Amino acid sequence: MTLGLIIILICCGILTNLMSALFGIGGGVLMVPALHTLFPELPIQMISATSLTIVVGTAIINLISFYKQKILINIKSMLFWSLGMIVGVQLGFESSFYVADILIISVFIVTLTVLAIRTFLHKSAKSSTDNGQSHDYWRGFFFCTFGGSVAGLTGIGGGSIMAPLIGQLPSVQTKQIATYSNYMMLIGGLGSLYGYLTKTPQFYLLNSWQIGYVNFSIVAIVVGSSFVTSFFSMKLKGMLKPELTKKLLGIILLVIAIYMLLLQFIQH
Repeated sequence: MTLGLIIILICCGILTNLMSALFGIGGGVLMVPALHTLFPELPIQMISATSLTIVVGTAIINLISFYKQKILINIKSMLFWSLGMIVGVQLGFESSFYVADILIISVFIVTLTVLAIRTFLHKSAKSSTDNGQSHDYWRGFFFCTFGGSVAGLTGIGGGSIMAPLIGQLPSVQTKQIATYSNYMMLIGGLGSLYGYLTKTPQFYLLNSWQIGYVNFSIVAIVVGSSFVTSFFSMKLKGMLKPELTKKLLGIILLVIAIYMLLLQFIQH
């Protein structure tokens, strides 16, 4: 990799950490278009696997900070929802080998657009009763299975899908969304990592460290720069109001969807 590419990846790591800490979306939504632009020769499955591995690294960094802030969540629900994400991610990743690249990218664009619109239209709800939490327990599982399948197929990361979806569950408070999604990105990503590492790719990026479909040279650069900026990200998170955070999330998702759409026209 050239020095220019390394500098761009460092910038991606900084932005990835900001997005993960502020919105709980993991940064995969940023890394997929970035890797697609920087390394157009990479197979879409390798981009997806590398992106999701980066998400695992940034999630670990953020969860350390969330633990220090003592943001409480329902551990039982989180673990159950994470199981749904693991199943979904693996199904999505395996399906990607039988689906045309243009269809995968189309799913990416449509998913981000729909979630951006949902984020703009959704209004925060008050915390629910125990009966509502029981209902959310199963609804959250199906949300995460769906989110995981799209994440595994496209490499979005899951958080960008599930942060808006989880935010619509009455039992989840706005301040808990990032914590829930980062836990699930970590558990779901680790649960699916074996599949990425054990498959033999037909393409290897020169002068880089790669195992299976995961390029760890890219992962190390992005996660390393993400770690350096984690303290600043958490400070900024405490300064932003929840409603402003949701609006910014919707704008970011929509901008990235438009960028990927334009990129397809440029490349073809």
